[in-house]
Amino acid sequence: MLTKDITVKIFSVILAFLLWLYVMGDENPEIPYEMTNIPVKIVNINTLEKKGLTIVDEKNYYVTLRLRGRRNDILKLKSTDITAQADLSRVTSKGINVIPIDINGLPNNIALVSISPSEIKVNVDYIAQIEMPVNIEISGNIAEGYAMMPAVSKPEKVSISGPKSKINLVKNVVAQVNVSNKNKDMNISVPVIALDKDNKEVKGINIDPKFVNINIKVNKTVKVPVNAKIIGKVQDGYDIASVNVMPEYVYITGSDSILDNIKSINTKQIDITGLNHKITQDIPYDLPEGAKLVKNDSTAKVFIDIQKVITKDIVINNIQVKDNQNRNPQLSNQTVTVTVSGVESVVNSAGPDSFNAYVDVSNFGSGKQNVNINVTTTLNLKIIKINPDKANVTIP
Repeated sequence: MLTKDITVKIFSVILAFLLWLYVMGDENPEIPYEMTNIPVKIVNINTLEKKGLTIVDEKNYYVTLRLRGRRNDILKLKSTDITAQADLSRVTSKGINVIPIDINGLPNNIALVSISPSEIKVNVDYIAQIEMPVNIEISGNIAEGYAMMPAVSKPEKVSISGPKSKINLVKNVVAQVNVSNKNKDMNISVPVIALDKDNKEVKGINIDPKFVNINIKVNKTVKVPVNAKIIGKVQDGYDIASVNVMPEYVYITGSDSILDNIKSINTKQIDITGLNHKITQDIPYDLPEGAKLVKNDSTAKVFIDIQKVITKDIVINNIQVKDNQNRNPQLSNQTVTVTVSGVESVVNSAGPDSFNAYVDVSNFGSGKQNVNINVTTTLNLKIIKINPDKANVTIP
């Protein structure tokens, strides 16, 4: 009887325990669970540098975890408790390296069913470093009446490092500055940009320093004529017919105190000693100290026409009579011959209409007077002789 009671009691305990397991299992069942967008932490990057390697394209990686555990345990789980990491100490060479993802922070009562993806692919290349000058790219137009001096970058060069494949793409390094409507000195900090052969930015590299200081002097400008500075004497029997300078005017810049004293600028000396023909030369400007050209053209083109000197007689059939007393004086002869000298082209172009012949009787009294004949011309000619040089005038 006693044995029977003990057996019943044991059976009751076992039944109670099974019933408890059933109840607990029904209230806190084992369930699957998925955690998404878990960031992958890249660790031991410094080991790459020690091997002379670096990541070509750094980017963010994310994984999805499939888990299984009791509901109460799953509900207590936080994504911040879990870390996914890829250890770059496993990388040994350049190229595409497959790195497995390790999961840490999961409680022992929660099972990791799967990781998706379970590995990442990291492109690795050798580290390269170069030094390049900074080219300053100017956009916009300075304020009217002002000019900018050459821009200066400090520092003048930058160091560029990163994957060798990307460093090889870099063909130019620029700092871009907009000067629209500026009328005073500029000193600004601008970012440095590395460009490829198509002027597209090369990313994924390190530039040191990332910013440079650009200094630009801005001064007033003035427009002044350019004079050719000629020395020496041409061959006997020849003379200068014309001198032309291109450009006729230039814009110069400098401090106000310098510009206020400049009315024109000269070229460097041009020696024409003994010449008997036309010449064309590119001659540097002779700028006053402290003055600079707005444009970078350093020379002016000078045209000097040297011609033979000839003489010519020109008959003028109309001699005017000037009299401020309005007495209607009468001229006995109306013709005069003028002998002129000058360069060939000017002499050959001269005719009677090129001269003004006249007598002035304003200071003479009445009667017959013998008055000097005057001849003038606007041409670059020398009047050698006037024949006759006097005219008879009858004044009422």
